Amino acid sequence: MYAEIVAAIQSTKTAIELVKAANGLSNYSELLTAVTAVQIKLTDAIASELASQEKQAALAERVRELEKQIADIEDWKSQIQRYALFQFTTGALAYALKPGQENGEPMHYLCTACVDKKKKTTLQPQGRFLHCPECKTNIAAEKSKPINVSGRGGSWMSA
Repeated sequence: MYAEIVAAIQSTKTAIELVKAANGLSNYSELLTAVTAVQIKLTDAIASELASQEKQAALAERVRELEKQIADIEDWKSQIQRYALFQFTTGALAYALKPGQENGEPMHYLCTACVDKKKKTTLQPQGRFLHCPECKTNIAAEKSKPINVSGRGGSWMSA
């Protein structure tokens, strides 16, 4: 009977150890579940960080673009301030270089249509017109000379 009591105690000890081991496995399983949850949250946080960095880089690029646009506008304003709107005797308009603003450049005119588009196009003389090589506009800078219709002159009919 002693052997049976020892076997019963031994069996009880083994059963207790199995219960403890099973309980440990349960805790281990919970631990794995918690670690997995933390890893998922960490992965989500890293993904959010990367997305935030991408947004920040895109915003920084946009800021650079806007700063360049502002610099271009300020440069344009400083350039166009050297000119004043000028009306020819024909009534046509062009931007004329202001006296004292030459900076080594000869007197010239800018096309009003191109200035409106923020382009600085110098008009080129063609007879009594000024021609814009960019938008192909012709501006009458001089009035045309009157035609002699009196019949007194070197006409082929006056002989």
